[in-house]
Amino acid sequence: MTQDQARTVMALGILAVLSLIPIAVALIRSRVFRDWDLTATVVFLTGVLANAPTVAYVIRAGRPQLLDPRGETVIGFPGWVNQIGSVANGLLLATCVVFVVHRLLVTRPRINVAPLLALTLVALFALSDGLHGQQFLAPRQFVLLAVLLAAVVARPGRAAFLGASAAVLLFTVLGGIEALVEPASVLRECRPDNPCGLLGVHYAGVFTNENIFSLLLALGVPLVWLGLRGRVRVLLACYVAFLAVATGSKLATVAALAALALLVLLRPRLMSEGGRRVSPGRILLTVPVLGVASFIGLAAPFHHPGADRLGDRATIWEMARTELGGSPFLGFGGKAWSGKYQVGEIPAAVSPSLHNQWIDILYASGLVGLVLFVLLLAHLLLKGGTAAFPAAACVLLPVLLASVLERPWSFDISNSLTVTLVAALLIPAAVRPATAAAAPGSGSSPDALPVRTPCHSPAATAPDRSAPR
Repeated sequence: MTQDQARTVMALGILAVLSLIPIAVALIRSRVFRDWDLTATVVFLTGVLANAPTVAYVIRAGRPQLLDPRGETVIGFPGWVNQIGSVANGLLLATCVVFVVHRLLVTRPRINVAPLLALTLVALFALSDGLHGQQFLAPRQFVLLAVLLAAVVARPGRAAFLGASAAVLLFTVLGGIEALVEPASVLRECRPDNPCGLLGVHYAGVFTNENIFSLLLALGVPLVWLGLRGRVRVLLACYVAFLAVATGSKLATVAALAALALLVLLRPRLMSEGGRRVSPGRILLTVPVLGVASFIGLAAPFHHPGADRLGDRATIWEMARTELGGSPFLGFGGKAWSGKYQVGEIPAAVSPSLHNQWIDILYASGLVGLVLFVLLLAHLLLKGGTAAFPAAACVLLPVLLASVLERPWSFDISNSLTVTLVAALLIPAAVRPATAAAAPGSGSSPDALPVRTPCHSPAATAPDRSAPR
């Protein structure tokens, strides 16, 4: 680590400690307005437990890099990390089951359509696995199914965003503390084929890879903005976007800054907050932005500048394209691509996915899965009409941008980014203020007036009167 990198890491650690002040303010305000409920808890645990093995590994072991005889990075963790993963998956599975039973027996929840579409896509991945002789349902597929089933009966809106933003902010603080305690463990090496970013480092925090951390941050920017209350949410959203830049990932930098710019432009509020209306012109400006991002992501694997610009991505896209004709409608299953690493057909770095959301879904679940994914995106954007469109657009823009060169959402297994998928699936639909009522017993207090009147401007602290879910 150079002296400049050491200073950068120290600054990131200090910023993380200082961020505890606005985080505390935001969480206290959430408690005053009774925003945290069982939905927030389940979403928060989805983020924390899915990443617990990685965080434990980095904090305890640092960042050792094991290479195979070919010089490629070895995928996998030591046995004790896998044991933590098994326990964490079991806890998350049990939590989701208890949550679903509680919601069905006690609260009579409304059924959310978006998680049902996602569940159908996951089932299609598993079906295609079975048809091609792969394991029908792996343990982490069961966990993903349980999490999505919990989302079907969860309460959409602020609670889900709050739980996801709390998980994102927790990892930013843990990364900062690790930067102060073990500075070398939060950085990854800069190489000619992977040069450092704007700050001269690859900041990975408590994750094994800066790309994973950067995607979590980029997708978390709008969740922080929407999940928290008051002006402090703007400060924390900017902080999360800054950390995405600090990771050195160019893709995450673009996605995070674009999300932040759209948030500033649209200034979305949840349906029941009232206040300003977004002008039709701004909405009309946003639609082509989302359309262009989707088109580029879908077209990239089929029309790209080649390996000279995209490296291994271009190679694996070409490999996948030549195989698509073998199963065009149902794909090859979620485990088909990663299985190529086991037989030495692809390197470890590209084995988790095809590094593009669209061709990843097309390869694993065929045209049927691609249609389901498009329907899911359309439903999330349109289900609330023009009133809910700004919030949905801000949540989905970084996802669509990241989808060009990465696979932010997995429909095969639960992973580090599943928490962002669950939060996005719980984007609230339009609610008529005249019919909005306090949420029935969901293991939390209703979204009504705060327990005590906070000393803030009425506009910044307008209570959330979400419809019961």
